[in-house]
Amino acid sequence: MIMKKRGREEKEKNSLGKKQRSIYRRDEEWGWMRGKLLGVGGYGSVSEAIIPGEARSRPPQFKDFPSRLAVKSAHPGSSYADLIMEKVVYTSLGSSPHILKFYGHDHTFSEEHDGNYGGIIYNLFLENALGGSLSGLIERTKVGLLESQARVHTRSILKGLELIHHKGFVHCDIKPSNILMVHCDDDNPHGVDGLVAKIADFGLSKKSNDDFEKRVRGTSLYLSPESVCEETQDQASDIWALGCVVLEMLTGSTPWDVNLGQEELFSKISTETPSLPSYLTSTAQDFLLECFTRDPNQRPSAQTLLNHSFAMKWEEDSEEEDPEEEDSEEEDPKEDPEDDLVKDPEEEEDPEEDPEEDPDEDPEEDPKEENPKEDPEEDPEEDPEEDPEEDPEEDPEEDPEEDPEEDPDPKEEDPKEDPEEDLEEDPEEDPEEDSEEDPEEDPEEDPEEDPQES
Repeated sequence: MIMKKRGREEKEKNSLGKKQRSIYRRDEEWGWMRGKLLGVGGYGSVSEAIIPGEARSRPPQFKDFPSRLAVKSAHPGSSYADLIMEKVVYTSLGSSPHILKFYGHDHTFSEEHDGNYGGIIYNLFLENALGGSLSGLIERTKVGLLESQARVHTRSILKGLELIHHKGFVHCDIKPSNILMVHCDDDNPHGVDGLVAKIADFGLSKKSNDDFEKRVRGTSLYLSPESVCEETQDQASDIWALGCVVLEMLTGSTPWDVNLGQEELFSKISTETPSLPSYLTSTAQDFLLECFTRDPNQRPSAQTLLNHSFAMKWEEDSEEEDPEEEDSEEEDPKEDPEDDLVKDPEEEEDPEEDPEEDPDEDPEEDPKEENPKEDPEEDPEEDPEEDPEEDPEEDPEEDPEEDPEEDPDPKEEDPKEDPEEDLEEDPEEDPEEDSEEDPEEDPEEDPEEDPQES
């Protein structure tokens, strides 16, 4: 019986060992390969993960993974616990265009171990932020981003914070290096230079109103007054940190001097508010003052700040202006053709149709208004073809004689007919005959007499 019992224990031990070895495999045995190192921190390291082969030939857990992504790894210990918390937050938040994508997690085995935990490594598979971090983007500009760019990124961060707070979490470490820049996609097509800001690194996150957790966490430069004075961190603390990030985006500098010691820094945070440069717009200054409200109970929420004009969707601003510009552009070309259509028919049809139409139109139209407009337009067109000597002699003589005799009809006919008929026929005919014979003779005389006199 004793031998059988020992044999049974050995079999169970061996089977457990096989099971452990099947779970904690090397990377390449687990269906993915670790690529180049992307970064190192207190949590562990971030490397590139390569998923080989087509989706249908991969292990089930990797079928929906992209071929390249980031893997965040840590050995068991304090950083291991941070990664576990990060996994919990990512899972609770679900998919969001403003949060770095989380694909899954697993354990692998490494030959390097500290003797306590062996070579066990905990891995989180995350979206690969090829655009780097917001911190790197600010450093490259040296003087900060344009306000229009900062507004777009601010809105993305606020949308992410709104979700985090709605799910009952506090990030506790909002700062530029934890805002990653990801290429635009269908879920979030609007960014700056093809990049969208997404919140990442939830290792220090906690549940809201956690009375058991009094430990202050995060980066000193971005801590809120209540965190320094009362050792409390809640969702309002994330808003203060957001204000620090926005100020850094606009100025290129951290909200506090990085050379200050911790004691002096905490003294400033507990009694002062970051100074705002005068060159910032009033909209930006007002937004920052809202974020830097010292009383956390009066500090606005992420949802409230999304309605601030600084964080309003920039596409909406451009769409509001575009219709006005388009209307002004559309009105100009519409007015020109209308003016031409009003003038052209009168100018072109006058020589042929005036004799018949003028009597009907006289009572409706004011002849005095048309005379000054039509004479200067028609004279320069016909002067080069006709004798220049006749204009000054004939026009001043005939107009004053005809106008007083016949008020309704000749006033419209004469200025329109003078450029063509008066210059050719009037030297031989009397002014009285013109007014009587024009309605009948004009259509016939124009085509016959023009070629002879010209």
